[in-house]
Amino acid sequence: MAATPDSPAVRLYTQGAEHFKKGAVDQAVECFKKSAEADPNFYRAWAYLGMAYAQQGQLDPAIEAYRKCIDIAPTYHKAFNNVGELYRRKGLLDYASMVFKMATEIDDKIPHYFYNLGLTYNEIGMFPQSEAALRQAAKLDPDDYEYAVDLAQVQFTLKKFEDAASSLEVFHVAHPDHERAPETKAKLTMLKRMAEQQKAAAKAMDSRSTGIRRVSLEEDESNETKVVPQGQDGPPPPAP
Repeated sequence: MAATPDSPAVRLYTQGAEHFKKGAVDQAVECFKKSAEADPNFYRAWAYLGMAYAQQGQLDPAIEAYRKCIDIAPTYHKAFNNVGELYRRKGLLDYASMVFKMATEIDDKIPHYFYNLGLTYNEIGMFPQSEAALRQAAKLDPDDYEYAVDLAQVQFTLKKFEDAASSLEVFHVAHPDHERAPETKAKLTMLKRMAEQQKAAAKAMDSRSTGIRRVSLEEDESNETKVVPQGQDGPPPPAP
């Protein structure tokens, strides 16, 4: 049965929330614990207990409290996101990425869930996955400077200089008076130059590759496979 506004669990939870807002975290923890004891199915008590523990730096008890919250309310996406952040703080990046991904699957309209997922993938070294997550964050909130910059940084790491320039340019054009506009413009100039150099190098490589003689396989009468350069009837004559 859901907790009612006048139930002991809700009253204790409300007291804990007031303590938490005032910075009295120890008192908040005690109130949230008593609230959860009064009604073990009151998921908000567990969620706020997790938050208060995290504020104290008690990461493992915080994670355990959030797990109990998730057991009761498995679609409460904020709890997943917060657990992901706690795993990140502990350096458990694989767990963090898994839980952040769950948060994005429960609610795919919250940009900072994708941003957290993208940053974690980046720390793991999963750069393509990081790019995809950060791209979604920037799409959901194109006005966030950090989303655009971190997306461009990952694209730079992937040597996708043209994409990195495009990511920054979208933000720069929309916010020409942003406080970091001069810095962004300088980065754009550098990335565009690198993109042009990359295109020129690729074009030069293509032109060189057209002169390379291809090699094909054919079989002789004894069914032995030989490598024969294309355009040549047989093996080259022995060197004199």
